[in-house]
Amino acid sequence: MKIDAASKASAAYAPQAKAARRDEPARAEGSGEKVAINPLSGQLQAAAAEPAFDAAKVDAIRAAISAGEYRVNADAIADGLIATARDLIGRP
Repeated sequence: MKIDAASKASAAYAPQAKAARRDEPARAEGSGEKVAINPLSGQLQAAAAEPAFDAAKVDAIRAAISAGEYRVNADAIADGLIATARDLIGRP
């Protein structure tokens, strides 16, 4: 049994050239094309870094509910739902 034959067979199944990673900029060699990233993408990254909720506010609301002091403003909730529905259907 030859070791060389096995190494040739395993080379056929070896990974080929590495694919470009998503976080690396695309390079168009010799084409003269340029890629520009929208500056608003930085704001999206900054928003993703912020916490999803304010834990202190949640604790305050929880305490108010437990004490029976929390009041629901139905008008504000209704206004918010109507505004969201208008945004979704695209009407002013």
